[in-house]
Parts: sequence; structure tokens; C-alpha cells
Amino acid sequence: MTAFTVRPAAAADLPQLLSLLAHLDETMYGAARDPGEERRREVFRAILADPSQRIFVAKAGGRLVGTAHLIVLQHFDLQLRRSGIIEGVVVDAAWRAKGVGAALMREIAAAARELGCYKLALSSNLARSGAHRFYSRLGWERTHYGYSLDLAPPSTPEPGTIEP
Repeated sequence: MTAFTVRPAAAADLPQLLSLLAHLDETMYGAARDPGEERRREVFRAILADPSQRIFVAKAGGRLVGTAHLIVLQHFDLQLRRSGIIEGVVVDAAWRAKGVGAALMREIAAAARELGCYKLALSSNLARSGAHRFYSRLGWERTHYGYSLDLAPPSTPEPGTIEP
């Protein structure tokens, strides 16, 4: 297998990054909506310009094979600490179990330390047992209960139906 490198994402990575993100299984979060290519470009540019966010990519043989997104939060607590949240971790199926995910997580941890974070956190859907084993192997500990609140607008009733 070809070696890979991990680095911060660049503007030119967007087309390949979008293809890679298609590997994410988000069916557990309800119906998908397509924000459109222009909106994706706009959000990607904003993230790249935001000093509190970083997207990392793993590249092998001229193509992206993994990605993860770091978001740094400034807490308003007694110590005014910062913490990092990891989102959007995805590795191309052909590159799983080859060190790509672990390398991405190491880069994110290093960036979070550099940005003054006292901890990193992530959430993983209960159904993703393989991901849970992966994070545990990397030294992540299950320390909290996580809760979600669906904020999606209610669906529109079918024509001719009566709402309660």
C-alpha cells in the first residue's frame, strides 16, 4: 500500500474532499438535504479562514483518503479554558485499518494542544461499534453520556391530512 501524508486542508482540496465525505453514513440523522455546491464552497472557505477551526486531510497517491475536522471552543468558565471537538472523521473504506485514522487523530491532538485546548471530545453514534473500538485503541476513554436534541423543523403534512 502506498504511503500517505496528513496535512491541513487547502482550498484546492474541496472537490476531492466532497467525494470523500460521501463515504459518511448519515442516514441515522434523518433525511438528507442538499445545500448545493456554492453553499459548500462558501462554508469551506469560511472554515479555512477561521483560526478556531481546522480540517485535516490524509493524501495518498494523489487523492484524499481521510479527513477530520477540529473545532475549538472558548469556554466561559472560571478558568476560561478552551477545548476541541472533532467532527467529520471519515477514512476511505479501502484505507481503513492502515493507520490513516490514527494519524489524523494525532494531528488533531497536536493542533488542539497548539491552540491551548485542555481536552478533546467527540461523539460517535451508538450504532458505530467499530468506530468505538478504534477510538478506544487510540486511548480515548468513554467518560460522559452524550445527548442529542433534534432541531430539524417538523415535516410538512401530506396534502389533505389533518394535523392533531
